[in-house]
Amino acid sequence: MPSDLDAPGLKRRRNRDGTERLYWMASKAALAAGFPTRIVRLHHSADDPSQHRLIEAACKRFEAEALAWASGRKETRRPFDGTLASLVRLYQTDLASPYREVKWNTQRTYDQVLGVIEKAFGKRSLAALGITDFRRWYDEAKKPKSPGGVERVRKAHGIISMLRRMFAYGVTAELPECGRLLTILEKARFKQPARRRQKLELHHVQAFVVKALDMGRLSLALGTALQFETTMRQRDVIGEWEPVPTGAAAGGIVLGTRRWMRGLTWADISDTFVVMKVTTKTGSDVAHDLSLCPLVMNLLARVPTSQRIGPLIVDETAGRPYAEHAYAREWRLVARAAGIPDSVWNMDARAGGISEADDAGADLDAIRSAAGHSQASTTVRYVRGTIGKSRKVAALRQEHRNKS
Repeated sequence: MPSDLDAPGLKRRRNRDGTERLYWMASKAALAAGFPTRIVRLHHSADDPSQHRLIEAACKRFEAEALAWASGRKETRRPFDGTLASLVRLYQTDLASPYREVKWNTQRTYDQVLGVIEKAFGKRSLAALGITDFRRWYDEAKKPKSPGGVERVRKAHGIISMLRRMFAYGVTAELPECGRLLTILEKARFKQPARRRQKLELHHVQAFVVKALDMGRLSLALGTALQFETTMRQRDVIGEWEPVPTGAAAGGIVLGTRRWMRGLTWADISDTFVVMKVTTKTGSDVAHDLSLCPLVMNLLARVPTSQRIGPLIVDETAGRPYAEHAYAREWRLVARAAGIPDSVWNMDARAGGISEADDAGADLDAIRSAAGHSQASTTVRYVRGTIGKSRKVAALRQEHRNKS
């Protein structure tokens, strides 16, 4: 990092490939005063002298806003200059923006897409945009990473979806041109990414459990069995690491600046092996009788009574809940050893459990309730390649013919 840069708050991070990313970070004093923006990605290169002034200007602007906030002028709406970049900044920082209401990990995902939009199209004036621009951006974003590769429809559709969110916010904030652009995108249709068709089936789970135990990974075996048998989401089983709020006491299980939350603990399992949980995504209450899940019961029996305290799923190598991404990474190592195709993911355990229930003829509303879905239409999306209902329909039709 050049030492002659006058850029307060400038930080750098390196990717795994060694490339450098630049960020502006708010000071502890500004965050303690409640400044709503902790970090901003800078799409510049410190290795290019022609971009040094841009880096300095951006850092000074963000620093001035943070200092103004800390001094008592808590205006969150930054000036709107009619460009897409200024709309991005308002969407991220305005306290009236719906961006402020989504979870921290959703904000992180949004920030990645917003960074792409700001870097690629930020200088464009909203007044000059139209359907031709959106179609061109979508087509460019969906191009394969390399010639002959798979089209990146999910990335392209994600950009369009984010534009819709921003323009919808702009309408509520009474920003010019947003109403017109939102109407265009609401009427336009863009190809969506195909739904996943893969599912983790019972034979996959059985093979995984055997191999995980052979490799000394009881935690992975138990977590997978729970996901499949109860149809709970991964994060509801293993928990997640969320940032410790500014000024909050860092109690509980803390790793760096993050605190483990919302995973299953031994206290969640009753003496009769009923587990009750408030789901992280919808806030629904779900309950499961683990005594009816032999895969799970056999694995629970392997845990000594003296160790049945705290988080249920603990990384054997670290002695604490799995760090972010570590569960999926270690799970894949065991899955490959067990012969499970790379196209089948850990997250497909939920679809596998729901599909098995549908195949067994379970009532759709009962499956919906067990999975913690608020709508049956959501449950239907998890049903993949089942034939149980089709067989039942065929049998009823045959019975009807025989009666006739």
